[in-house]
Order: sequence, then C-alpha cells, then structure tokens
Amino acid sequence: MVWSDQRIQELSKHFVPVADEVYMLYPEDPHNLERVKDEPAHQLFKRFGESMPKGDWNHPGTKQGIYLMGPDGEYLEGRFAAGSDPADIARRIERALERWEKLRKEKKYANKPVPALGEQLPPEVEGKPMVLRVSLRDLKSLERPAATPRWRAGAFDDSNWAGFMQWAWNQNWIAFDEPAAWIPKGKDEQPVADALVKRLCREVLVDNVRGQAPHWTREHVKRAELFVRRVGDSEPWLLEYRGSAQMDAGEQGYEATLVGEAQWDSKARRFVRFELVALGLRRGAWQFNQRERDKGPAPMGVALRLFEEPPASAKSRR
Repeated sequence: MVWSDQRIQELSKHFVPVADEVYMLYPEDPHNLERVKDEPAHQLFKRFGESMPKGDWNHPGTKQGIYLMGPDGEYLEGRFAAGSDPADIARRIERALERWEKLRKEKKYANKPVPALGEQLPPEVEGKPMVLRVSLRDLKSLERPAATPRWRAGAFDDSNWAGFMQWAWNQNWIAFDEPAAWIPKGKDEQPVADALVKRLCREVLVDNVRGQAPHWTREHVKRAELFVRRVGDSEPWLLEYRGSAQMDAGEQGYEATLVGEAQWDSKARRFVRFELVALGLRRGAWQFNQRERDKGPAPMGVALRLFEEPPASAKSRR
C-alpha cells in the first residue's frame, strides 16, 4: 500500500514492507486451512495473530489488514481491515517501533538499516529477455467528461475508501522469449506474429484497473493485429507500430487502437526502448473488478513499456 501521509512515509522507512495474499497465508475454509496448517508461512502468521490484542485480530474470517511483526513473528502492532485512518496507522507504527526497541535488546537482534532492494520482478517474468511493464488506467471521456468519476470536481477524498474506485490504476507484467519476433525483416511494413499479438491481447488488454479480471479466452479475441515498420537507417533502428484489437465476451468487451514506437540495437540484438499504447472503450463488469456501477462503455488506456534492468551495483545489494 502506498500512503500519501508524510508521517507514515517517514515511519515506514524503518520497516521492510511485505505484501501477500492473505487467503494463502490463512484460508477461511476448513479444507484449505487443513492444507496449509504445516506450512512455515501459515504457522508464523498464525503465531503472530494469536498474540494480538482481542479486536485487532479477526477470527474466524478473513485476515486482511496491516500488521507489524518482528523477525520471528513477534507482535509489534497491527489491525484487521486497517487503512481508513492515517492518524491511527501512524500511531500504531510509532508503538511498533517502541516495542521493537525493547524486543531487539531482549533478543539481541541486530538493528541494521533497511537495505535498498530496488524493484523486484514477479518470478514468472524475471530473467526473461524482453520484459514489459503494463500500466492500466481509466481515461477521461471527451463526450461525457462530467460522468467520468475521477474528473468530477471535488470527487477525490483520500480518507474515503470508495475513492479508490475513482482514482485507481493498476500494473501488470508480460515477458517474451524472442524479442527479435517484434522487429521487421526489412523496411516495409509487415505484421507482427499473430500468436504474439493475440497473447498480448488476452493477457494484458484486460479491465483490471480497479480489481481483478480474468484473461480473455481465445474465443473472446475477435481481432488482434499489429504492424511494424522500420523508419530510416539510423542505429539503433527506429520502429513504429500500429494496430487494433477487439475482445468480446458478450457483456464484457474492450476495443482499442494500438500505437507504439521502439528502438532496436541491431548489434546487441535487443530493445533499448519499447513503448506500446492501447486506447479504446471497455464495457461490462467481471466478478472482482469493481465495475458494478460503472459498466460503460467508457475509455480505458493500457501502456506497455520496456522494463529497464537496474545497474549491476544496485542488483548486488539485493
């Protein structure tokens, strides 16, 4: 979670932030709870939760919340479903730091600075030769600007959880094993391989700006075309992309125009820049993407940009 509160930002520097799917740590249903009962991650989280004050730990039920713990799962602070009151979170972090000072002296824990880890890639894309960062966002409706929630005057209120659904953006990743498949074999415009474009449409041109939406199935992809051409003779090569996509699942859909630009180092055979944007109208709602009251049609943009590996010196600090 990213906080705009400056006090929380400063206090958070004393901790290593960790995010996880709480259902995997502590499932609510008996079957899955039995499945994970011997897993170290569940045991640590369970031990932590059982040491919390009554009222701050939700049991039985979901364990979503903000928790501050020591190296061995020791209770420092935390609260189920926390997050709506920045002042409360700041006070809890301050109390956690006070408890940490006592705990580290008792157990002789080393109080070392939090390391600069840099950006961590998901395991499914880490190490791939072409990794793209995918950013998704609702866009302003030119036809109905007043109807677009995040552009209404006075619509944003960061103390109100519902404001998340008006201002949210999301980020995904996608990786490819053969970067050269995205470049033309000559200077004339030619299509990018059909399988690559359809995979891109199915996996990342989805409406998960506010929550979770499934990949499109092969049957949902009605149109997926992307053309590339080389511009000029400069090195690195300058490439231009244009295309369109249409996904239709009945009530849900997304139809977009694709435009992009990239630079290809022909000697190193790798991209030094790759940018592709999809702009179009999405419609409908999925079970977990928070669109029940905003089914559209409404504009949505998806931007794909080449992930830049950190310098070797930064990677060595991980």
